[in-house]
Amino acid sequence: MTDKRPPDAVRQKELAPSELSLLFSNLELVYRSGLTPAEGFDILGQSARDAASKDWLGRLHDSSVSGLPLTESFERAGGVPAYALSLLRIGEETGRLEDTCRSLREYYDRRDELAQALRAALVYPSTMALMVFAVVVILLTQAMPVFDQVFSQLGFELTGIAAGLLDAGRALRSSALLLSGLLAALVVAVLVVRAAPPGRRLLHALYEHAPFTRGISFKMALQHFCVAMATMLGSGLGADAALGLVLPLVGDARAREKVRQVRRGVDAGGGLRATLEESGLFTPEEMSVLAIGFRTGSDAQAFDQVGASLAATTERRLGRLVGAIEPALVGVMCVLVGIILLSVMLPLLGALSTV
Repeated sequence: MTDKRPPDAVRQKELAPSELSLLFSNLELVYRSGLTPAEGFDILGQSARDAASKDWLGRLHDSSVSGLPLTESFERAGGVPAYALSLLRIGEETGRLEDTCRSLREYYDRRDELAQALRAALVYPSTMALMVFAVVVILLTQAMPVFDQVFSQLGFELTGIAAGLLDAGRALRSSALLLSGLLAALVVAVLVVRAAPPGRRLLHALYEHAPFTRGISFKMALQHFCVAMATMLGSGLGADAALGLVLPLVGDARAREKVRQVRRGVDAGGGLRATLEESGLFTPEEMSVLAIGFRTGSDAQAFDQVGASLAATTERRLGRLVGAIEPALVGVMCVLVGIILLSVMLPLLGALSTV
């Protein structure tokens, strides 16, 4: 893919959804108050806390002062995704930059909310799994040797499962340095995989196809599609052009193929409503909302409503997923702790009864 920015554009890391939401919220206020973009960027640059933000806003201010349109200023400064630039260009052509900034603010607000919900759904189970692992390791390496000493003082020795657990604890203690190195290497490998594009694609593919997350992946991609369509149709863009811009934003492969099918149907002369129905992209309930929107000329609002519904559905699915993982991990921990304790307590009670 070629870089379409001007030759003198500065390579700037793309802003996160939360940063983009704040940026377009500020721009919405700038246009609402009648200020020029140059004045707005000057005010924002003065209130910026870090040097990188000041420098970036300074470049935007200089471009605006020189008379460049907002879209070209962003292209030169970098940091703003192509999707937002396309909508801003439409806003400039139609004279609706304030409305466009508001739509972009709402879009990135929802993207940030979904990203936070997904991170929360991943962090909590991971923390629980680490706690289970730590409890089991402590029992094997610290508690089992104590029980072994008690049995030795009584003239007995651990056998069966208890003996196997004692040996496992000894192995863990003797290879603690090696295991720590392997764990550190695993953490570094995960970070490297996440940082490299091929690794991110692999993780994304696992997320798309894993049994517990594939439904969430599809719904999140569909929600992004709806919010983007609502934003672009509300900015006056036609269905064919909107579908072309939306396609790269659909992250899930299954949803992207269905959107591609819709685009081919529209390009062939079919109506957006008919091609959406044929694709099976939406459920009958969601399609009924869109049908009313198409009939009443409020298709942008209909897509926005369906997108909000999909966001709520995704959050409920994430909640159910976390709700299912938590008791499962607690159950696993209880079973493991129970096996360890019973393997020594029952023989200990038997030994005490013979003393």
